[in-house]
Amino acid sequence: MSVRMSESIITLVLFALVVPVAVLPWVHWQYRRRGRLSGWAAVVAAGSALYGCGLVAFTLFPLPDVTGGFCESRALRDYWQTRPFASLDDIAAAGYSPTSPEFLQVALNVVLFVPLGFLLRYRFGRGVVSATAIGLLVSLAVETTQGTAVFGLYPCPYRVADVDDLMTNTAGAVLGWLLARWVGRLLPPAVPEPVPDTGRPGLPRRGFAFAGDLLTLTLVQFACRVVLVLIGEGTGTPGLTELAASDWFGAALGVLVPVVATVVVPLLRADRATPGQIAFHLALADARTGGRAPARAVVLRFVFWWLPVLLLISTGHGGVVFFAALVVGLAARSRTDRRSLLGLISTTNTTTTSVLRSEHACPTSGTPELNAQHDREP
Repeated sequence: MSVRMSESIITLVLFALVVPVAVLPWVHWQYRRRGRLSGWAAVVAAGSALYGCGLVAFTLFPLPDVTGGFCESRALRDYWQTRPFASLDDIAAAGYSPTSPEFLQVALNVVLFVPLGFLLRYRFGRGVVSATAIGLLVSLAVETTQGTAVFGLYPCPYRVADVDDLMTNTAGAVLGWLLARWVGRLLPPAVPEPVPDTGRPGLPRRGFAFAGDLLTLTLVQFACRVVLVLIGEGTGTPGLTELAASDWFGAALGVLVPVVATVVVPLLRADRATPGQIAFHLALADARTGGRAPARAVVLRFVFWWLPVLLLISTGHGGVVFFAALVVGLAARSRTDRRSLLGLISTTNTTTTSVLRSEHACPTSGTPELNAQHDREP
């Protein structure tokens, strides 16, 4: 497999790891600042994340297999190339062939930073001077990382820090900025105009919030295991590593993390929201008063929804959970107020954080009726 192909695969792997961690904070930020989700904004954000993963992959990977003689056979000039325009001499020595490795390397250094310049103008509205400076600083960070062996992580550098890369990378950022100036006006706005988040949250939004809760539970349990393994390896305590891999520790996490996320966290919050609901800017309101949902509503929702869900997942019946969520959603859609069975049991309405705050600040006796009249979210 070629180096470029392996770097491309690593880019996709890194992207697959980053997205689950970043998606909920990004969604929360969008609802908090813009009052809505925009499909095109999501595309731009995903493209930015993919580019960042690619920059890391093409900068650091593939990692070397450091043997005993790896560093002994390398001189200082193999680590740092400080003579400007030396790459032009290499291209000339290759006969100025556009297919030579020397030419393609320079071209790749330019192309690699074109997306950065494009995003700096199109997404962040930076001027050409700012984009040039940022491109130079990012390139300098890349070259410093390479020239210092990933800041001492390896015994000696395995890639050359080249002053020509600073120039070609910066030139790529400028070209990307110019491209965004010409092409960006043909594209939809990267940042949607903010709108009030006062409409009744639609069923898809509430369903994605539930999926966000499941994702949060999975990530937190995985992170707990990873942290325990890292502590065990770092302190030379194999017992911690064995504990992280044990079944009973996994079972304990499977109980503790969901209870904290679906009971403790909502009870500590005025909006009674779970992590997934927090991300999607949702809140629970008392169906009778329109104000803050009582604590018993959180307990009822755990007993009648989360406890069965967790039992089904722990016994390998995740498909049943999906089917149950679909049935609950369809049943709620059949009602004019869009309240689910869980909402009826707990005497709550699912509303937005903005609405709950406004109603809490200015409570009215007609709050439930007023909330029922809110236009549904598209």
